[in-house]
Amino acid sequence: MKKLILFLILIISLSCNSEKEKKNLENTTWKFCEDNGAFLPDVLVFNEKYCSVKNDSIFWNNKDSLIGIVDTIISHYGERRLYVKDLSGNVGRYCEQ
Repeated sequence: MKKLILFLILIISLSCNSEKEKKNLENTTWKFCEDNGAFLPDVLVFNEKYCSVKNDSIFWNNKDSLIGIVDTIISHYGERRLYVKDLSGNVGRYCEQ
């Protein structure tokens, strides 16, 4: 019984950690992957030089200007997909590179 409880605690802690990993955008590159044309930049690079995320808002680092809002991040067949809402309310899909 004690081993079962330890096993369950381990599984729960690993699943919580992977959820944080799923939402982390630090040091990642994303490419626009829809057919209807990009409404934001074709490529989003989240690092110290280009883009940053504060709460759910995406900013250009060098200008600190808002370019969009993170709508959702999902895993599709093991690949993360980022859905970004632009300032007009349109949602575009980005695939992690």
